[in-house]
Amino acid sequence: MATQLHGIGDLIKFHIFWLRIQDQSLKSSRRLEAIADACGEKKKEDQPKDEFLRLKQRVYVLLEEARKDIHERQKLLNKRGNCKETIEKGHSVRQALEELRRALPKLQALHKKAQNQRGAKGRKEELQARYQDIRILKRHVDELNELFVSGQAAEETPSANLFGRPSGVGGLRELGRASPEDTRRDLTSQEEDALAAMKRRDEDIEKQLSEVGQALGRLDPLARQIGQTAERHRLRAEALTAEVDKTEGDMQMLNKRVTEVMRYERNTSCCCQIVLMVVLLCCVGFIFQQLT
Repeated sequence: MATQLHGIGDLIKFHIFWLRIQDQSLKSSRRLEAIADACGEKKKEDQPKDEFLRLKQRVYVLLEEARKDIHERQKLLNKRGNCKETIEKGHSVRQALEELRRALPKLQALHKKAQNQRGAKGRKEELQARYQDIRILKRHVDELNELFVSGQAAEETPSANLFGRPSGVGGLRELGRASPEDTRRDLTSQEEDALAAMKRRDEDIEKQLSEVGQALGRLDPLARQIGQTAERHRLRAEALTAEVDKTEGDMQMLNKRVTEVMRYERNTSCCCQIVLMVVLLCCVGFIFQQLT
């Protein structure tokens, strides 16, 4: 039974390359945020990681690993027949297929959630590209499942003698295995268009990264100069803060001394008033004595 899995290796390589470019773009964005922070702009809150891209990358890894395990299992069957290694490979493929079946609905749910968010109209092209990615991934998961099921069905084929083939050299085993050549086919026009679209998107992203890199190169000297100026201002602010603290201490000491002076002045005024009263009484007594 022929399968439609040929070409998935190149497709996965392109998508992994695209994800690496997106990771570089994220690093460039972080560097821009650092420059903006050095320029005195308010640092934005970190954006949550795109769960869709993370899950899609996991699907690509599972597809590649499962495809590799299936071909290795076919080679082991050709050489040694059904053995421990083939059973382990089969179990690994089943686990990968099960995880792939669970991942596809999650991708669809994430895509639907992104469509209902604000600003979805501005991301129409990106959402459409993600929808096409989901369709392509679903098709490749189905093809991978067909390849594995066809290998199992061929492995369980009855004795070749029933069909007139000798049971000697290559009899049962040759009949019970799918030919590796039957698992190859050319890409369809739809798959070629999808692959070409991915290449164009990768080229656009690479171009944007190049422009961002050039902009960062121009901004780097300015950012360094701004950083040095900010450092000088910070040192001046620290020195000014120290002077303010010292001045505050001096003011407290001066207030304490003024309070003591005012207290001493009140005591002195009281003594002067008593002396004046005594003098006044003496004067009054003297005048009264002279009159009498």
